[in-house]
Amino acid sequence: MKNQKLVSGIRSTGELHLGNYYGAMKGIEKLVNTYDANFFIADLHTLTTHPSREHMSKNALEAAASYLAAGLNPEHCTFYTQSSLAAEVAELSLYLGMVMPLGELMRCPTFKEKAKKHPDNVNYGLVGYPVLMTADILLHKGEVVPVGEDQLVHLEMARQIARRFNNMYGEVFAYPQPLAENAVRIPALHGQGKMSKSDGVDTYISLQDEQSQIAQKVKKAYSDPTRIYLQQPGHPSVQGCNVYHLHTYFTDEQGQQQLREQCSTASVGCVACKQRLAEEIEQIVEPFRTRKQQLTEEQILDTLQQGAQSARLSAQKVLQEVRNAIGILMV
Repeated sequence: MKNQKLVSGIRSTGELHLGNYYGAMKGIEKLVNTYDANFFIADLHTLTTHPSREHMSKNALEAAASYLAAGLNPEHCTFYTQSSLAAEVAELSLYLGMVMPLGELMRCPTFKEKAKKHPDNVNYGLVGYPVLMTADILLHKGEVVPVGEDQLVHLEMARQIARRFNNMYGEVFAYPQPLAENAVRIPALHGQGKMSKSDGVDTYISLQDEQSQIAQKVKKAYSDPTRIYLQQPGHPSVQGCNVYHLHTYFTDEQGQQQLREQCSTASVGCVACKQRLAEEIEQIVEPFRTRKQQLTEEQILDTLQQGAQSARLSAQKVLQEVRNAIGILMV
């Protein structure tokens, strides 16, 4: 029997890359079978940094298609867009915002980073992002949240908000815990930080990239900077070579061991190592790409509409409990 409530959302900011897949979608079938799962497209969250009108609906559909292509079975979980619960999310976010000090929100590392990247768009939504994220989770009384490493600080803030609310109004919410196995940071191809679309198309592998595009991108990936000649032994470690670091995510342990032996004895060169990496990545992307191409817009919309109905009923029950706890007069 599935007891624990799981809540997971992904921002709809266009095409998704391997970092998104490993952070939010890898092993999704197991999650659906293990937890009482709620998956949603965080389209409202995108307004903090991607307020483009012409891309809102398109990107939401794109993200939904990616979830379904990754193996999500909507018959065994609740799947919806955040905007379909806009009234419920906004109301709970309002209540939670009343117990969260502004100073703590402004000290949030991710807020500082975003504000630095987008100095002309430091809006109220950006600083209040953790409160809105907390509302998404607590609206379903979420207990488990699969998050990437960069979102762990937000989940800690969500627990703080839940704790403050409970201290003030009674034990209404659980304290959501991270699903640690999803806290990964896939390295960027250029060797600086994690995969991110903001660093350019050559720094990440899109889940829509064709085989030739994957091969071309990996060919230019940053490798062992100390290995200049083919006959020189390499340094196949996470710290010593970015290409090998990528292999630790996409190549099985036996393959990694073989590469370590071959690279450290100079019996394989960087070109061959990159070709192997491209092949491993293609094995992950190809089935995903094929399943996604088979989905129609009508199928996606129908799935989201059914999920929204179920999510709304659940959310309204929780909201009524919250109103009662606060003592709000509903007339």
